[in-house]
Amino acid sequence: MVDEKKKSIPLLVKLCSDKAAYEARPQRKVSFDLNKLQKLFKAVDNYQILVYTPYIIVLKNKRGKEVTFSEDGRMLLKNVSGESEAKALACDVFEMALKASKRRIGS
Repeated sequence: MVDEKKKSIPLLVKLCSDKAAYEARPQRKVSFDLNKLQKLFKAVDNYQILVYTPYIIVLKNKRGKEVTFSEDGRMLLKNVSGESEAKALACDVFEMALKASKRRIGS
């Protein structure tokens, strides 16, 4: 079950067209400094960085759930059981990204 705090994070989550993963995207324009995010995720125990480029970070949590995070806040979520789990995972990663990175939000 997704708690109230997670519900308030402005993300749209939907099943990808190939039905192999879920896509999450912010409802407003956002830009993250992936270098800062890389440092954050290196410092925490619950996520491992699988791939880092200046444009994406691929993360894996301890339960084997995979998140591809783009600099514009879009995420691809793999190995999740359904939309509810995808939303919870996306909210967790997005919340960490917001705390760690100066963000630029457009209207």
